[in-house]
Amino acid sequence: MSIENYPLISVIIPVYNAEKYLKRCVNSVLAQTYPNIEIILINDGSTDNSQTICEEYSRLFPSIKSLNKNNGGQSSARNVGLNSAKGEYIGFIDSDDWIAPDMYMTLYILIMNNKADGAQIDIILASDQSTIHNEQKEEIETITGRENILQYYLDAGTRRSGEYSVCRCLFPSYICKKYSFREGKVNEDIDYKYKILSECNRFVVSNKVKYYYFQSGNSTTTGILKKRDFDLFEAAGILMRLTEKENNKKIQFLGKVKYARTPFSLLCRIAYYGIDNNCGDRKTIIKKLTSNHRRNVFILLKAPLPISRKILAIALAINFKCLSLPISLIRKVR
Repeated sequence: MSIENYPLISVIIPVYNAEKYLKRCVNSVLAQTYPNIEIILINDGSTDNSQTICEEYSRLFPSIKSLNKNNGGQSSARNVGLNSAKGEYIGFIDSDDWIAPDMYMTLYILIMNNKADGAQIDIILASDQSTIHNEQKEEIETITGRENILQYYLDAGTRRSGEYSVCRCLFPSYICKKYSFREGKVNEDIDYKYKILSECNRFVVSNKVKYYYFQSGNSTTTGILKKRDFDLFEAAGILMRLTEKENNKKIQFLGKVKYARTPFSLLCRIAYYGIDNNCGDRKTIIKKLTSNHRRNVFILLKAPLPISRKILAIALAINFKCLSLPISLIRKVR
C-alpha cells in the first residue's frame, strides 16, 4: 500500500520550555511505521532553547511544521495546531511524552477494521525510555451507539487514570475541528474529549500500551497541590452540565460522580503530597474541600468506584487527619 493511500495524520505537539525532552518526543513520532504524518510543533513562548529545536526540526524534515506564538498555555497551543492541521485524522502528544513506533498504525488499523469514528490505545506512566511493562494479549472492545460511548468514557474515568487524555486517541479532523480547548486552564481534556465522543457512533479501544506518559514529579496529576489544580472544579462542572443535557440517567449520574470526586481527589493529593504555599492558608483550604466532600460523599458511595476508594472517601468525610496522619507515620518509618 503506497503512502498516497494512507490518509494524512496531523500530530499536534504543544511546546513550552521542553528542551530537555522535546527531541525524545519528536523522534518517537518520526519513527512511526505509519507513513503519512505531519508533525505540528507549536512553541508557546518558551524561554529556553525549545524554539531553536523546533525550527531545526522543521528545516531538516519537510513533514514538520514549526509555529511560534506568545505564551498562552497548552490549550491555546493545541487550538493553534487544530487551525493549522491539514490531516484527515488528528492526534495529540505532550512534548515530554513519547510513543511506541507503531502507535498511529495501530490506531488507524483499529479504526479501519472496526469502521469506527475514533480509536484509543492504553497509556503507561514512565520515568524514562527504559520503562518496562508487561505485554498483554490484546483485547479490543468496540462500543457502538453514542450514549454507550459516553457511558463508557465516564465510567472508565472513575476506574482508571489517564482515561480523559486525548493523547491516547485518534479522531477524524472534521470532528476535532468542531470544538476547541478551553484556554488558560488545565484538565481541558476532560470536556473536550467528551464533546468529541458525543459526535461518535462507533469507538474502538485496545488495551495495548503505546503511549508513555512521562512522570517527573511536576506533573499535572501528581505531586504537591498547586493553585492551577483547582481548575479541576471548572472542568468537572462543565462535564456535569454537559451530561445533564442527556436523557440518559446513567450518563447524568456519572457526570455528578466526576464532580463529586473533585474535592475528594484534591484532598487525597494534599494528604499524599502536600500543598503549595501559593494556594493560600492550608487549614482554610482543607476545611472548604472537606465541607464540599461531605456534601457529595453519598454520591461516591453509590458510584462504580473500588471499595478501597469508598473507604478513603468515608475516612476523609469524617476527618482529614484520618488519611493524613497514617501517611505521615508511614513516611517517618521509611
